[in-house]
Amino acid sequence: MNRCKNSGPRDDETVLEDLKNRFLAAIYRKDPEQIPQIYQRIVDHARQGNLRLNENCEKILRQIQTAFLRFHDVIVSLQIDLSTPFHELKTLLSHRVRTRQAQVTHIDFKHWQTRINLDAWQMDRVFENAITIQLTSGCSHFCRRCNEWAIPGVRSHFSFQAAEAILARLTALNNTDPALYGASDPLDWEHGPYTLADLLIPLARRTRFSLLTKVPREKKTTLVRLIHHQIPLSISVTDRNRDRIAALEADTGIELQKQHDSDDLLIPAGLDEDFTEIKSSITDAYGTEITPEGVYIIIPTFTSALYPMGHKKLRVTRKTTGFPRKKIGRHALLVDYFKPLEVTGEQHRSFHLPGLLDVQVETLLLDTGSMDLSPPGMRNLKEYFTIFDEPARKRRKQMTPSILRGLKHPLFPSGRYHTLKEDQKQQYRRKIAAHLDFCKKPVVIQSRMHAAAFFLDAVLGYLAGHDVQKQIIARLIRAEAQHLESMYGPMAGITEPKQMFSTAGHPFFDIFRYYVTGLVFDRHTQGIRRFIQTHPAVYDPVLDRFVPAQSTQKMITGCT
Repeated sequence: MNRCKNSGPRDDETVLEDLKNRFLAAIYRKDPEQIPQIYQRIVDHARQGNLRLNENCEKILRQIQTAFLRFHDVIVSLQIDLSTPFHELKTLLSHRVRTRQAQVTHIDFKHWQTRINLDAWQMDRVFENAITIQLTSGCSHFCRRCNEWAIPGVRSHFSFQAAEAILARLTALNNTDPALYGASDPLDWEHGPYTLADLLIPLARRTRFSLLTKVPREKKTTLVRLIHHQIPLSISVTDRNRDRIAALEADTGIELQKQHDSDDLLIPAGLDEDFTEIKSSITDAYGTEITPEGVYIIIPTFTSALYPMGHKKLRVTRKTTGFPRKKIGRHALLVDYFKPLEVTGEQHRSFHLPGLLDVQVETLLLDTGSMDLSPPGMRNLKEYFTIFDEPARKRRKQMTPSILRGLKHPLFPSGRYHTLKEDQKQQYRRKIAAHLDFCKKPVVIQSRMHAAAFFLDAVLGYLAGHDVQKQIIARLIRAEAQHLESMYGPMAGITEPKQMFSTAGHPFFDIFRYYVTGLVFDRHTQGIRRFIQTHPAVYDPVLDRFVPAQSTQKMITGCT
């Protein structure tokens, strides 16, 4: 099966995310019995676990409350009265804000290490691949469209010693460009007399940490110190702070670098999430996230009812065996989300997962091929399938000399072929043969079939064990599914998938999406199973292609 289950204990985050999905699925199907029962379970879990719930748990609870308000008319139309439990949960969340703001804590490094309880090699991978360092839990702002769903009010910070140790370890590992913000404003951080400037100024010549701030009130001095020491940063300008930022520039004579989060630049995330549409992800990075409350692996995905933050957080535990290589910005956009991830394990052993993570399959299921879902530079599945088109094959053949020269650079940095080790020679010869093969029309046609079979196998395996998510996905893609059924349903009813994929004049991606959406709505399951059985496929990371399963010499094992 071409799929890896998202591993991790069934903790409060997992329980609440499951309940959030069940609540939405019940609303989508307008279930008058399940809606109140599930919502009451959510309130009960929040009340009973109030003291132990972490930042991510509170984010999920706020997503649930937002969904409740978004679908309030639907709930009322079913003659369901949830006003009492709704206000109970609202009161509980408000009380958490007040009490934790009044008792801001500082977390030292040893306490944090004990809490996350990781092996030494895992800690190394966490810091080597860190893309986000969140120094503070809670945020002094409460931005309506915050895609991180930051919880209101500063609750805790890393202590000065802990923050200093974290940044020093990152610097020692040459990981000098993580973002120092997540679900908080970086300038919120403080400990006694220390501010963010005291942390960063000593590291100014060795690091390029990413800072994006709205400049919290009373942090003007910190901002000026950072700018004076040439610490690079950007200001996020909104209607709420625009005048204050302009006054700050006038007072200091400093022109600040700005990023504008106007309506045309932001997707409707956070409190404006509608839970009915698929939107682009704001997250453009793969790697790890360090917070005062835990460590997570971050996998980008579309912003939707499944993942309102636009990414999946996989909690890192002692059971985590592999960490995705850090990719940010342009390098992250070059990652094909629909291929098994490359990860590093103990002793820096690098390997590819044997299949797709659940979150990758979910992204595949929601990928309609619309360019609106893909940031510039990111390849979606529709674009990927064009590499199998005849014009692309001919271009590859014409470019063979330059492509073969390009294959030399990673292996021949300082010598010639005869100086390579035998395994390097074998890899080089295999890549040459693979390129020449991929210029042959029959091979390209078969490769496309194996890619489709790999994806469909992953979808089948996922849908078999995720009925709740399946209902949510069905709601999100139902318009597309209806359109494709009207286009291809009559012919597909009397034709096997292999023939449908091979029919001239039918866009391959459209046929692929027809079967993907069909599986979500329980159509063509047996036909797709036969197609997969006749085209068993695996991903070959050396060739960067999907190939017949029996052709691989060595199966790659291990899951995050």
